[in-house]
Amino acid sequence: MTESENATRHVGPRDVGISPFAFRLWNGMALDAFLRLMKGNWSRVSPGRYPAVASILVTASFNQLRKWIGLVVFEPKIRRIQIEPDPIFVIGHWRSGTTWLHQTMLADPGFAAPTMQSCFTPESFLVGRRVLEPLLRLIFPTSRPMDNVGVGLEAPEEDEHALLLAGAFTPYRELLLPCDSVSGSIIKTEDMPHEEAENWRRVWLGFLRRVQFVNPGKRLVLKSPAHTLRTAEILRLFPNARFIHIVRDPYRVFSSSRKSGVAMRASQALQTRIPSQAELDAKLLEGFEQFHATYHADMAGIPESQIVTLTYEDLKADTVAAMRRIYDALDLGDFDQVAQYYQQKSAETRDYKTNTFSLEPAIVAQIDARWHDYFQRYGYQTFSERASTGTE
Repeated sequence: MTESENATRHVGPRDVGISPFAFRLWNGMALDAFLRLMKGNWSRVSPGRYPAVASILVTASFNQLRKWIGLVVFEPKIRRIQIEPDPIFVIGHWRSGTTWLHQTMLADPGFAAPTMQSCFTPESFLVGRRVLEPLLRLIFPTSRPMDNVGVGLEAPEEDEHALLLAGAFTPYRELLLPCDSVSGSIIKTEDMPHEEAENWRRVWLGFLRRVQFVNPGKRLVLKSPAHTLRTAEILRLFPNARFIHIVRDPYRVFSSSRKSGVAMRASQALQTRIPSQAELDAKLLEGFEQFHATYHADMAGIPESQIVTLTYEDLKADTVAAMRRIYDALDLGDFDQVAQYYQQKSAETRDYKTNTFSLEPAIVAQIDARWHDYFQRYGYQTFSERASTGTE
């Protein structure tokens, strides 16, 4: 069947290599957070996802019990936790290499990050985490549905998932019902109602305190592409925060984002259909433009000594040299004291292969025209420029 540009299409977990019986993100929520998220959305759930909803209600009830126990046992201690020193933030557009950089940064034993376990059960992970670990290892994925990046229970994870699963406003809410508008799919606190912005801060800082609690004395390294548009909010809360901004070949960003967009919607949605590829492509083209226009406008508020920008290509070409540059630019300490850890990490990831890609000429033309400022600002050549200079 030929679909129109505005049509939806049927894509399910099996289409992206995931079992339809696999747990979804929502299985990590506490019941109160899940019920708030679903308010006004129950009728939009596809009948084919009713079994998934049933499993979420079961696990959410269990997580609610763990949350209540945690409030009694741990919360008095958590309230006294100071997040210090101020965290380091890995920022950049989705599929620009933020995950790889985040994982690389954690080679330094003085750093810590939220793990997959903590981010996917953000309000309950402190209760029974050791006892439940064997079961969770069976449930949690070992690789992501969109690429070859390995993950695991203790792998560093982006705290945006913790915001989502603790019920705060985040653009990731869109994953719930990709064919409909879900309230609260907002990035910047400045765009949220006052009470929701306050809730966002409470949820985020509470989560970070729990992460700091299990990593005493270590500096947190946080990663979320959405944080790229929250630098003003972050600096209000953490005046001495450091930012590592990573950029990548825009064609690869588009191709990888296109694949991951389908994979995440297909594997996580409580609907059996997702928007057409044409609609997702249009959203990506516009979103990338708006994302960087907002970030570039906000950059002026970041002290020069607190931010560094690097390319994915430089990180891949010489990981150790790239990390030394980061340490020197942000005054993160004596790099020579930790160089051995990054040398070992570089050796472990040397054979990592990125996905191949090809793009239709019409899409290439749109990328060249609409993302022109990005090409110019970060020194990337268009395909036509690469062909003319022999660097294709």
